[in-house]
Amino acid sequence: MSAGVTDRSHYNPCFWTALWNERYYKAFVAAEESTLRARKQSVFCLSIHSGRIYESSVERVYYSKGESVADLTPEYMRAFAARYFPAKYGEVSRYVARDPSVLLVDFEDILRGIEQKDVYKCILDAAREKRIQSVEQKAFITVALVLHMTRSHAFISTLLREAESMGLGRMDAFWNLKNAWGDPAFLIRAAHVLAGGKWVVYCTSENAFPFCDSPVMVERDRLTAILSPRMLVRIDLNIASPEDQWETVHIISGNRLRQLRQIAIENTYTAIISSTRNELEHWRTCTPFLVRKMHLNRAGGNQDSIAEGAMRIRWALNGFGRLGDDFDAWAKTQLEKLG
Repeated sequence: MSAGVTDRSHYNPCFWTALWNERYYKAFVAAEESTLRARKQSVFCLSIHSGRIYESSVERVYYSKGESVADLTPEYMRAFAARYFPAKYGEVSRYVARDPSVLLVDFEDILRGIEQKDVYKCILDAAREKRIQSVEQKAFITVALVLHMTRSHAFISTLLREAESMGLGRMDAFWNLKNAWGDPAFLIRAAHVLAGGKWVVYCTSENAFPFCDSPVMVERDRLTAILSPRMLVRIDLNIASPEDQWETVHIISGNRLRQLRQIAIENTYTAIISSTRNELEHWRTCTPFLVRKMHLNRAGGNQDSIAEGAMRIRWALNGFGRLGDDFDAWAKTQLEKLG
């Protein structure tokens, strides 16, 4: 990889995964984490492919190697201009005629830009306090969860593979994703449905929720999101609830923990992380883990699982199948009212 070009693109930010280091988490709760480097925090990892438990810094987990970099050949730049900027086609053609070099475009700055625009601040604030403090914070968390789904390993990998299969390139996939992130209409379908479901916020006094590749986990009628080792949100879409209400639970039954463990395993593609080795020892011997490990290790199993994960995210982005034909027109009117 060329100097200055991103080698590892993290789809789960290190300042979030660092919470699974016990020392860092305690400093975070005390608002003293600035003295520690998030990327260097050590966690225990359980490989979904080998079943091996090992220790690693969070900068070495949950990343895609070179995925955020796109090669722009002169032919590709002309085709890209023709697709998206036809009025600029002549200008681009003259430019590449003068300089036919292959350019590298790194989209990591765009991914990091989302991290720096307070998208994750609402999640971290809730995780620090172990509670949702207001309806406004709940609304911000809703949008943050939807955004994080779209930068997940499963979703972006699938977008890139689909672009390639259509004879396009990474630039097309990232360009369209960047524009989607800036379009409120792209987010509102999922956010509107999630806001009206029943929110249950699980908060524990001890670490109870290991982290996985896709911590925003979509089911047909639910969404579960791991916010911290001691906080998890579960949204049941089959139960309508006012947007200014949510339930907080401090005691979780063993049966519920087993359900949550299975969902997390089903949303793992590389590793599960925890602050303790003992917890992962229990996970790697449970039936859901063994089934997932066997599925991912069979021929084509990894790609099939990634495609299934992306399909679930698309289901969520399209409103979980719960929006009428007139929703887009209604949403457009509401967005126009907001200015």
